[in-house]
Amino acid sequence: MEYEFIEVDRRGATGGIVWLTLNRPEKLNALTASMLAEMKQVFDVIRDDRSARCLVITGAGRGFCSGMDMSGGARNVAEPPKGDGPDPEFARLRFRHSINTFTALRRLEIPVIAGINGPCVGAGFDLACLCDLAVGSTAARYQVAYAKRGAHADLGGFWVIPRILGLRKAMDMMFTGRFMTAEEAHAAGVTNLLVPAEDFADRLRAYAQEIEAGPPIGQKVGKVMAYKTATMDFDSAMEFSGMVSPLVWLSEDYAEGVQAFQQKREPRFTGF
Repeated sequence: MEYEFIEVDRRGATGGIVWLTLNRPEKLNALTASMLAEMKQVFDVIRDDRSARCLVITGAGRGFCSGMDMSGGARNVAEPPKGDGPDPEFARLRFRHSINTFTALRRLEIPVIAGINGPCVGAGFDLACLCDLAVGSTAARYQVAYAKRGAHADLGGFWVIPRILGLRKAMDMMFTGRFMTAEEAHAAGVTNLLVPAEDFADRLRAYAQEIEAGPPIGQKVGKVMAYKTATMDFDSAMEFSGMVSPLVWLSEDYAEGVQAFQQKREPRFTGF
């Protein structure tokens, strides 16, 4: 399928890597309503695509994502469709489209990797933090830019940034809007890998291929368990585990994993 503001292709040994590139390099891949709609379409399709093993989100050009396009390409929540004054209900309903895209991303069961090749700002930082994993270039830098716009991290950043950075660091970023270097962000836990800019593309590809080679059913169940049990007490979490674990134990991948271990070879997982 052809898209106007993003590029999507399949990569990897099995074609299981869905590679989504934000493609507005002249705007540092700033998000627009149309761009978000295209992204949501991809997320909705691959949610039920058994051949998709992981998703990589990265940016074209020198930036990952500079946030929402404030030059007119994004929704203008202060401008109602008619009338002279603000229309809060219009703003709420229009903002729902942006929320739906980020929610669809979070609901994906496959591993999602942010490939942060450059500036990662505002809603772009929210986007990166809502991914499960991240590979960061030394050329990247990070900002919770909402503070500079008189707003708050409204696209999930308010929820996920404190969980990644810790409360004190997150509050500092959200109150001041200062930039954080790639090295500082990596030390704070934003990225799993921090690689030199010249090696970024190769390392991101290799990391995605490593995830692709894993057991799809086990990965999906593990991800769901990690997120769904985060607010459960231990006993409830263990009961939940007892209910979903047979999905893994009865899979062909589980049998293959055991057999590969016994035969001292690398497993070949198929997702069945």
